[in-house]
Parts: sequence; C-alpha cells; structure tokens
Amino acid sequence: MSSPTKISYFENYLIVLGLFLTGMGGGFIPWIWRDAVALQLTAPGLAEYVKFLAEVRNGIIQVERLYFLYPLFGAMLLLPLFAENQRLNLPRWLRWSLRFTVIPLALASLSPVWAPDVLLTSEFRLQTMLAITALGLTVIAPLLRQIPLWILVSALFIIMPTSLYLSMQTFWLVHTPIEYTYHEAVVLGAGWWVALIGGLISLISGGWMLLNSSNS
Repeated sequence: MSSPTKISYFENYLIVLGLFLTGMGGGFIPWIWRDAVALQLTAPGLAEYVKFLAEVRNGIIQVERLYFLYPLFGAMLLLPLFAENQRLNLPRWLRWSLRFTVIPLALASLSPVWAPDVLLTSEFRLQTMLAITALGLTVIAPLLRQIPLWILVSALFIIMPTSLYLSMQTFWLVHTPIEYTYHEAVVLGAGWWVALIGGLISLISGGWMLLNSSNS
C-alpha cells in the first residue's frame, strides 16, 4: 500500500500560520484599542468586561460572553493536531514550536483569576475544561498523527466561520453600550481582524488541500 500523499510545502505552512494568527488575534491582540492600556480590551478582556455593562447586568441585552473566546478556542484545539498531522509533514522544530504556542493560548482562555475555586465554578468551567483539553492535545498530538486530514479540515470548516461570526455578532450586540461607557465611537480592532485573516488563510489552505487530495 502506498503512503499518503504529502501536502505541498506552501500549503502545509499556510494552514498552521492561519491557525497561529487566529490564536494570536483571539488571545493577545486588542479588539478595542485605546492609547491608555487600561482601556484596551482583548477578546478574553471583552468576555469579562461585558458582564459589567448595565444593559447586560439588567437583562436588557442577552449576551453569551464566551462567544468572544470562540476563535481562540478553535485555534488552540486545532493547532496541535494540524501541527503533528502526518500529511503536513512539518519539520520537528516547527511542530514543537507550534505545540508550545498552544500553552499561552490555553492560559489566555482561562478566567483572569486562576484560583481553583474560581476556575471550577459554573461560569468558568467550560473555559477551564477547554484549556485542559488543549494542553492535553499538545502532549498527545504525536499519537494522533494519523487522523485523516479531511476530518481535521472538516472540523476547521465548521469551527472557524462559526466562531468568527458569533464573536462579531456578539460584539455588535454590546457595541452601543461600550460606546456609551467609552464616550466615543468603538469598532472592532486589530485583534479580530488578525483572527479573521488567520481564519481565512487556514480555510483557503484547507480547502485547497481537500481539492488536491480528491484529485490525487
């Protein structure tokens, strides 16, 4: 039986680059930028900040705050699996680097208070479980190298568009109250756009991989 066809050098780097950018945009680059650092909000910061808006506390606006974290969740769960997938055939140094990258991504997804009694409350339990899952995948990813690439790409095609759309939709739900609080116009900043660009890169690359696989 012949070995699986390897993906081209260009494609295999693009898909993990896209996931890396989505993780960085979803975890560390501000979605709301202001000169004052205290007023800058990343996606995890937004997920916490919206809880304190009067319209949210009074039930005027119904918000699922974790939607802001969905791009980050998707990137940190998929990145170690793509990095180690045998069809991508990435060099060892890059596979290790990408898996280590998942550690800060997973930590960024947690509650800002890392006390066990906070992390395991109903409010933060899902974040904690997904962070632990991502760290676990980082460890065992070499054992999952033979997962068919089409399964990973299919998961990517479900997770990435959904997470980006829900995060954007949720932002626009709270965008007017945030403007009222900031006393000036507020728009989605560089973090969301970096996550979007990364998502598009990974989706286009993944689609190209599937197309090439079906033609090989």
